[in-house]
Amino acid sequence: MALRRKVGPLEAITYKGDADAPTLVLFHGYGADGADLAPIATELPLRNPINAAFPDGPLVLKIDGVASGRAWFPIDVEAIQKAQMSGKTVDWSQHEPKSLPAAREAAGEFLKALGVPWNKLILGGFSQGAMLAVDLALRAPQTPLGLVILSGNLINEKEWLKLAANRKGMRFVQSHGTSDPILGYEGAKRLTGVLLQGGMTGELLTFEGGHGIPQGVIEEVAKYVEKITPAE
Repeated sequence: MALRRKVGPLEAITYKGDADAPTLVLFHGYGADGADLAPIATELPLRNPINAAFPDGPLVLKIDGVASGRAWFPIDVEAIQKAQMSGKTVDWSQHEPKSLPAAREAAGEFLKALGVPWNKLILGGFSQGAMLAVDLALRAPQTPLGLVILSGNLINEKEWLKLAANRKGMRFVQSHGTSDPILGYEGAKRLTGVLLQGGMTGELLTFEGGHGIPQGVIEEVAKYVEKITPAE
């Protein structure tokens, strides 16, 4: 059963399946909120129930003064639009978004308040939320149980490569559309390479399409979750 509640500094939609089960936390993309990904909690074809949480980003986006979704950190929308007009995508790999540290702090306080041990915590997200999840997983004080990267991209390459070395053996699952016009497929492949080079294990699941989460990806995520949380 879904419950909307305040967890630390953030509002979130939470699902509780079993007190001893792992918890999946998914961070939404730019312009959405926790409700955007919350249906995944009931769509995952799992044999055993898990807990799940879908927090709202701390930034409220507005168009003409009217709230129009949330974000974890600002993005350069104009740069994306210019790149799309030229048939390209933006390369985000060489820097850390200016407000990522603030997003990291808010998400970290949320995870602390959630009270789930790292070895039972599966971090993940879509788009901007996926990049936040990777950053949190690489910087966590202990290795999380899992990492789900849905249509994310590589940022802060040098730092992430260094941090990934502390996560050797950690398993991740990643998906990306080959014609994604917002976060390019090449950036996704480079992210996979950085994680693998650091010693993590996983794969990039590709699909024909753009910036989204097709049903086939949800099914693969379920397989991944069951692989890292085998039934007793």
